[in-house]
Amino acid sequence: MSGERFSRTYMRERWFGVLEKAVADDPRGIQGVADRLGDGCGRSALSLILSGAYPAQPVKVSRRVLEVYDCYRCPYLGHDVRADFCAKIQRGPVPTWDPAALDLRRACQRCEQRPKHQEMKS
Repeated sequence: MSGERFSRTYMRERWFGVLEKAVADDPRGIQGVADRLGDGCGRSALSLILSGAYPAQPVKVSRRVLEVYDCYRCPYLGHDVRADFCAKIQRGPVPTWDPAALDLRRACQRCEQRPKHQEMKS
């Protein structure tokens, strides 16, 4: 079993690619990513997930990976922003007191990059 890589359906999901890139980019590897993700996303769990040996669907880990590492190119601001920034703009109060923030919110509502799970219900 050593060296054997399993294939799980979650390994084809977007968050899994984000996780692999995060581990590759972090100088501390899996441990660095685990520390950044926090509780419930320990080094052992991440190792099992990355090898495909995790026995269940890693829902909590997938959610945390997207919250912490998923970035989008913001066409309004012109640089990468984290998905939680988009969520904050969408879910926060309408900034009627700040014209620039209001323009950002309007642009965010029409943005093609906005994650589907963040869409507002009318």
